[in-house]
Parts: sequence; structure tokens; C-alpha cells
Amino acid sequence: MKSILKLSFLFSFLALYAQAQNKIQVKLADDLKGPYSGRLMVYIQADTSKPFGQVQEDAPAFALTVKNWKAGEIQTLDQKAFSYLKPLDSLKKAYYKMVAILDTNTKERGNNAPGNLYTRKEVVALLDGGTTAAPVLTLSNVFPERKFNQSDLIKEIVFKSTLLTKFRGEPIFMKAGVVLPPSYQNNPHKKYPVVYIIPGWGGTHHNAYNKGQQQIYGIGKGEEKIYVFLNPETQTPYGLHAFVDSRVNGSWGTALVTEFIPYLESQFNMSKLPEHRLITGQSSGGYGVIWLALHFPDKFGGCWATSPDPLDFSNFTGVNIYKDDNYFYDAQKKEREIFIINGKATSTLKKMAEKEQLEGDGGQGQSFEAEFGVPGKDGRPQELFNPLTGKINKAIANSWKPYDLALYVQQNWSKIKKEASNKIRIYAGENDNFLLQNSVTAFRDKIKSVNASIQIEIVKNADHFSTRSAVADVIQKEMDELIQQR
Repeated sequence: MKSILKLSFLFSFLALYAQAQNKIQVKLADDLKGPYSGRLMVYIQADTSKPFGQVQEDAPAFALTVKNWKAGEIQTLDQKAFSYLKPLDSLKKAYYKMVAILDTNTKERGNNAPGNLYTRKEVVALLDGGTTAAPVLTLSNVFPERKFNQSDLIKEIVFKSTLLTKFRGEPIFMKAGVVLPPSYQNNPHKKYPVVYIIPGWGGTHHNAYNKGQQQIYGIGKGEEKIYVFLNPETQTPYGLHAFVDSRVNGSWGTALVTEFIPYLESQFNMSKLPEHRLITGQSSGGYGVIWLALHFPDKFGGCWATSPDPLDFSNFTGVNIYKDDNYFYDAQKKEREIFIINGKATSTLKKMAEKEQLEGDGGQGQSFEAEFGVPGKDGRPQELFNPLTGKINKAIANSWKPYDLALYVQQNWSKIKKEASNKIRIYAGENDNFLLQNSVTAFRDKIKSVNASIQIEIVKNADHFSTRSAVADVIQKEMDELIQQR
């Protein structure tokens, strides 16, 4: 009898424990009928007094994949949901501020991509292990297509690429924001030099009408030029493509040079002299313009890259992808730190990978895999490392070698030096937040073996984000000097 009572108590306890869980429920507003499929994410914030800004690195979040979700149905996130930083059940009893996003856009990366659903109303609710009812968040709004703010001197250009359309088997469009000089309308016969800009992560052709972006790229200063802000994120579900010819994304670089630039030159009074085609980029765009300058050296007169993504893959944000065994941990089993602010790491490579697992396709790490790597049978980029353990796949690492620009220069400089010499200038901050200065210096040391005439400068007291501003006037002066030679 005692045994039966003990078992009965145990079953009752287990049943109570099974019910005593933190849960968050999400529903669709009545006017959002569905069906919707995608990645449902809930972000929470312990400080309920502050508005929901950019999600903090130490803020937990939770996700699950939904299919054919219709109005009237409830999605429940519990201990089975994917958790970032902390399991849902481990959260201490407290009030939390919450928002939800449903990423349904499989063509564009980012939580705010057109068509994605979000909760306009933030919810503040108690999580207490299931003692009270689970909070309910309502997806009520849809991110619209972003409108381009055109004017007399700022134009949006959307161009269908034959090359990329054939590769992807669907219409693929290239986009640009063109900024014309003040004298443009009164000088119909003048041919202006052109500066092509590839922005960094999060930047698009909409930067063309952003005053801050115009300032750091020197618009309105020195010699009159046409500025073309390229969009490196158009129709790329795996993260930005940076206008690099990719085995996963397609030949964006070739499409730019052979299709888009000729089209732009047919639409505007642009000089067709290669010496008057200048390219510049920041971060991922910095890598992109260097790649273009090395692969199409006869098409451009000069290249200026700031804070470029890794140029030498033996120092890839602190990892030697060819020799190191693990992406997350060093030889001493210590987590590799990243995002350094004022000398202190605020995250790790492991946390960044976990964040990408939370949000699904389109993160920075996956963008590298799509840009540099090879597709699997399903067309998706193959992973450089195991996302759970960090173990590096050496076959995939070796497949990246054609995009290791240090190796590329060593192997090809003799063939391109006539056209590429003294055209490329690279600037990196000595305090780069993502340790990219170390990859730049490794690149610099390796290309010495072939006497490559590429200018490299490590900028004192600058980080990843301030380097561009620190050298903006220098770049502007160098561009003008080059233009004045013709």
C-alpha cells in the first residue's frame, strides 16, 4: 500500500512538474489569415522600463519553426523551443518585456525584410514557472516594401540580371541608389567620374539618401562625381553577397561588371574610362571591392577598402580555418572572444553562432559560407563548422581557398600586376571590434613574397566603425588626385 501511495505521489509530482513550465504563446491578429511558414522568434528583456532597442547580447530569445500557420491557431514556445543563452524554464520569476517576429521571407535576409510579421505592441508579463497563465503575444503587423526616397539628384535603379536570373532560375534584380552632382542637369554633355560604393552589413542602396552615409563617402566634396550606392543584399537569403562571384549566390561580381555598370553608363552621363570608375567599400563591402579590383583590375581605376572582412583565412576573426580544429575554442579550450569594445570582449564566436541558429538563414557566418564555400545537394551553403560543437570541417575550409585573397595574390600577382599595381588601398583600425586588423596584417605579410604593390595602413586609435570616418578625407583626396590625372 505504501508503495502504491509513493508511486501515486511521484506521478502527481511529475504531472505537476510537467505543467509547471514557463511558456509563451503567440497568435495571429484576426486580419492576418495565413497560412504562414517560417521562423517564429520571441525576444525578451528583463529591464521593462527601457524601450526595445537593438537586442542585447545577454538577452535571451527563443524560436521555433512553423508551417502553414493560420489565424485562430496558437503557437506555444516552451522548453522544447530553441533557446538562445538561457532555456526558457531557467528564467527567474520576474516580469519581462517581450516582442515576437515571424520571418517568412525566404528571399531577403533580416527580421525586418518585407512580408515578415511582428508585434507592434510590446507585452510586459510575468514568467513564474507556469503558476499563472502564459503570456500571449499577437503578431499584428507586416513589414512593407521599403520605399526609395527619390529626388531630382537621387535616383533608384532596378535592373534585371540575365546572368543571375539564369543561375537562380528566377528573376534576379540588381539595385542601386545613384547620387548625381549639383551641376548634372545643367551639363548634359559632361561625362562624370563614378564612385561605386558597396556598404557593409546592413547597408543597402537606400544609403544614397542618408546624410551620414553621404558625408563619410565624401559626397559634395572635391571633384564632382556620380556616386552609386550598390545593394549587396538583394535577393540573398543567406546573407549579403558583397558582389563576389559565388558558387552559392551566383556571379554577382561578373554581373556587376558586364551587365549592371554598362547599363548604368547608358542611363547617366558617366565616364566610361576605366580610370574614372572608382570602387570603395566598408567591412563586407571592403572585402567585395578588393575582390573586384583583383579579379577585374582593368575595369577600375582605383579601390579603397576600409575595415574589410577577413582577407587571409589563416586569421579569420582569430581562427586559422586550415589548421585549427575548433571554431569556438582555442587550443587551450578557451572560448574565442569577439566584438571587442574598449578592450573588453562582449561576445564569443560560439554565442554568435548560437544567435544565427536562433534566427535561421541570413546571418554573418552563413553569409561567409555562401560567399566563399560550396553548395550542398539542396543548394544551401555547406557549413564550415559544426554549429553545436564548433568542430571545423577541413574539406569545407580547403574549398574556401579561392577566396583567401592572400593566397590569391600570391598565386596570381604575376598575371595581374600590370593592371592592379598601386590601385588598391586598404585601411583597418588597430582596435577593430572583430579582430579584422589581424587578418589585414597577415595579408600584408604574405603578399610581400610577390612584391605586390598594394597600400595597407593600420589606423591608430580607430575601431571597425570609426576607421571610415578617420580616413574619409584622405580617400577623397586620393580619388581627386587620380581623376585629375586624366
